[in-house]
Amino acid sequence: SWDRVELELTPGRTVFVGSNGFGKTNLVEALWYSATLGSHRVASDAPLIRVGAERAVVSSIVVNEGRELAIDLDITSGRANKARLNRSPVRSAREILGVLRAVLFAPEDLALVRGDPSERRRYLDELATTRRPRIAG
Repeated sequence: SWDRVELELTPGRTVFVGSNGFGKTNLVEALWYSATLGSHRVASDAPLIRVGAERAVVSSIVVNEGRELAIDLDITSGRANKARLNRSPVRSAREILGVLRAVLFAPEDLALVRGDPSERRRYLDELATTRRPRIAG
């Protein structure tokens, strides 16, 4: 829903509050995509692109262990996405995983408590990969 938005977040918890349809989920999704290179909501990238646009661009500057790192993502429906770390193209997703550390708990994650143990294992795998990107499959 956002044509362009700039946020400056401080360390710690961040809570977005607003009316339905305001774009809170879009903000969370952009941050999550920067952290994991994937959506927590949809399997395809097409729904992530604004209606009428050819692509979506997500740029993040992250301070990680005292170092400032720039993540630039170019998401294009039906084509390979492009990612850059500090303006250099990345060859593997592992180069970006772990730069922005985030934890997301969405309504669909209630399956972790109520659902099949395979969902808990999947979630723990995602957490482990975020903490130690080298173990990513």
